[in-house]
Amino acid sequence: MTRIKIQNDSEALDLLQKLVNDPSYETPEVEFENWPKFEMHVSGERYHSTITPELMESFLELQKTINKSFALVRYADSSRRLTNSDREELKILVEVGEGSSGFLAPLEDQASKISEAFVEGFKTMDSRHKLIAILSIGALAFSGYAFNGYMEDKKEVRLAEIQKIENDAERSERIRTLELYKDMNEGQTEKMTELYEKIIENMPQMLTITEHMATTYDKFIASTTDADHITVQGTKVPGEVVAEVSNTPRNTSVDDRIASVYRIQNVDHSINTDYKFKLFDVIRKTDVYATLPKDGSFVTDKILDLIQDAEWSRKVVLLQLRTKTRGGRVVKAEIEKVTEITDQDGYGDVAPDSE
Repeated sequence: MTRIKIQNDSEALDLLQKLVNDPSYETPEVEFENWPKFEMHVSGERYHSTITPELMESFLELQKTINKSFALVRYADSSRRLTNSDREELKILVEVGEGSSGFLAPLEDQASKISEAFVEGFKTMDSRHKLIAILSIGALAFSGYAFNGYMEDKKEVRLAEIQKIENDAERSERIRTLELYKDMNEGQTEKMTELYEKIIENMPQMLTITEHMATTYDKFIASTTDADHITVQGTKVPGEVVAEVSNTPRNTSVDDRIASVYRIQNVDHSINTDYKFKLFDVIRKTDVYATLPKDGSFVTDKILDLIQDAEWSRKVVLLQLRTKTRGGRVVKAEIEKVTEITDQDGYGDVAPDSE
């Protein structure tokens, strides 16, 4: 078996691309060395071997994002209160560079724990899927490419807002300010974007995780608007750009997207707009009520036949859901994808507790 050492974003992204795009590529034995990680340097009058209260809050937000990501994958609810053991294993330690305002948080253990939660309970997932999961978490959420993608999105939104400014001189000046930021890894960022679409097809939770991470980046940006410049995950951003993009508001409401194995207990066809499902999550041993729009783009005869066969034959299916939770309970769930599970043997003895 091939042995590979992953030490940086580029090596991780290259391996992830091979694993996702080439099913015949042999799964290597991988050693992670100082990857993934969150690294940031701040330069400015207030930032000489110090950490400001605003930056402290930003690192607390990073911890919250890691906790939410694990809760989403493990418990299908990003707002779920974690056990003390979970919290301890996910706790980040921030190293402060000597003589500078440089901060480093190793995230290898946290990414590994989240990836283990991805594969837990899925009979068809193996070491290859776990490796894809940990590489995806590191490359799509925590890497320099992820931060570049975030900055490009912020820049695009801000440019659209600036176009509305009536004063020509002000508008031109602010556009020039944004142009000070350039994606120095544009090719790699584009490669990551292409992979992202493929990965969320099978790991929809990654969409929610990256959205939570974008909110965390918002915190770091907002906390350093007085800096001369910041460097996040190796990407340098001038202070003028930091101040400009911090003016762009974000919709911080993030839906959870989950995937799990379900047994279909009942389907209600009586409503004109939606099918209503009573589901049993065989991994988490919970009941879930979900809807499927009758006019949805993927609601084909093949999908309806698959659902009917699963219900009548007591088979399990893999479902991807978009959910909202309140007080630890799913209050709204919509089915976004239905996938047949051909190997039913591992789920034959799983039955709802309520039946």
